[in-house]
Amino acid sequence: MGLFDFAFVIEEMREIKEIVWNNPLLKEKYDSGWSFKKGSQISDILSDVLLNERGEITLDSDVCLYERFSLSPAIIVSLFSLKNEKSIFFEQALELFSEGIQIYDKKGYMLYCNRESRRISAIPDSMEIIGKHMLEVWNVREEKSATFSCFKKGAPVKNIVDTFSTSSAGEVTTINSAYPISQNGEIKGAVLFERDIVTIQKRKNELETSLKALTEYTAAHPPAKLLGYTFEHIIGNSAPLRSAVKLARKFASLNLHILLIGETGTGKEMFAQSIHSESDCSEKKFIAINCAALPDTLIESTLFGTAKGAFTGSENKAGLFEEANGGTLFLDELNSMSLAMQSKILRVIQEGRFRRIGGDKDFIANVRVISACNEDPYLLVEKGKMRRDLFYRLSSVQIQIPPLRERLDDIEPLIERYIHLKKYQFAKAIDYVDPEVLKLFYSYQWPGNVRELFHVLDYAMNVMEGGVIDISCLPSYIIEKSASKPFAVSSEPDIDVFHSKLENIIGDYEAKLLKQVLEHYGNNISHAAKSLGISRQSLYYRLRKYGIVV
Repeated sequence: MGLFDFAFVIEEMREIKEIVWNNPLLKEKYDSGWSFKKGSQISDILSDVLLNERGEITLDSDVCLYERFSLSPAIIVSLFSLKNEKSIFFEQALELFSEGIQIYDKKGYMLYCNRESRRISAIPDSMEIIGKHMLEVWNVREEKSATFSCFKKGAPVKNIVDTFSTSSAGEVTTINSAYPISQNGEIKGAVLFERDIVTIQKRKNELETSLKALTEYTAAHPPAKLLGYTFEHIIGNSAPLRSAVKLARKFASLNLHILLIGETGTGKEMFAQSIHSESDCSEKKFIAINCAALPDTLIESTLFGTAKGAFTGSENKAGLFEEANGGTLFLDELNSMSLAMQSKILRVIQEGRFRRIGGDKDFIANVRVISACNEDPYLLVEKGKMRRDLFYRLSSVQIQIPPLRERLDDIEPLIERYIHLKKYQFAKAIDYVDPEVLKLFYSYQWPGNVRELFHVLDYAMNVMEGGVIDISCLPSYIIEKSASKPFAVSSEPDIDVFHSKLENIIGDYEAKLLKQVLEHYGNNISHAAKSLGISRQSLYYRLRKYGIVV
């Protein structure tokens, strides 16, 4: 142990003679409570310190390493060093290893033993072994020990079979490797890695799974020339989504500005890249900018570029309009842009020209603009948050991308696709998703849409233990917010039962009931039909019968 933070000087009768402080912060924290105990027994403050020559002790939130020395038959000194954060991080990291790990000083006294090593030797957590000599814990001959062989040779000893015994586990056989720890050419200790048959079998299974994952992933993902999304990447067969895809495909090849309207996380950039990929300018660049991520001053220079001398430190630098020349510029979250900046964008689109900031040369804006709003653009125009003239300039074609809650039928194919793409990234054998998880997903509103669904799946694949994603793998907020709300039909029929035929009364009530159920399930036909206990075809028949448009 190096410099100490504080020390106890203890007399023959185990009474505290003096407390020496080297760390003023610890003195301020503990001295007021300890100083009046001089002359008391050391056990009144630190009961375990005299039991072992060295070890670890926790004081409130402070973890300290200690070591005891005898200065004379009558005087004992215990030195304490605060264990720093780095040491704590290292120790927690060592606990993650699948191998048993033991660390000793050069005399063979234990400084550290991880949880896996305790398991191998069946050493209970309650048994204190830090500070004890190796031979006090394990019954092993020195000449058979990998650690002692490492000390003797002054070099690594790898993959030797050790057989030893402990009081709790009996005879244990492991394969061990020991490595010397040196400082300035002098051996200060050793670290031992041990594996038993359980560890080796578990590691073998993990390696086989990882090898399979890498092999299959490499085979399924050859190097691709095209970077970005195409319409084939848009997953789902729900009517709202297919309608949006059909409209996007129809106008992809036409040189028209397109406005994508959809909530955050619905996949607006995926649509924009897909449109670009199927357009006549697909060989040119697709460049995207999130207008909400930059202040106006930076957006302007980012879009239009700068001329040298325009301001202190400015250089001749092309903007995104130049970089996207002949290609597509995607303005995401256009509604977050100030009205002043919107005016400058409008001018470029109208005139087809722009200048770098501080420049006097005109550049041609040969760019197709695809923009996106995460709010209703008509409401934004009415509220004065979007210029009306810019809105109409950019919305030659408007494509509404539905939120996930309006296309719940797409949840299962989205899950299947995402797991297929990601399961080898996590190197896990993912068999299936528990039906109870799907029930929760169907009742959740998904404010973050598809992006949120994928984040939840990432979380589940990280924490899952077996091959099944079950409820225990989900974030707690999903479970809490997915509790199904009871559906109640309005008790007031609002139907004239005294001046209508029975057939008309029943029909009017059925139509009202269908409307309420559809509204409750966000116009999702599958879930409405399931709730009513009828088939989708039967529900469609009734909707046509009563002229209900979904």
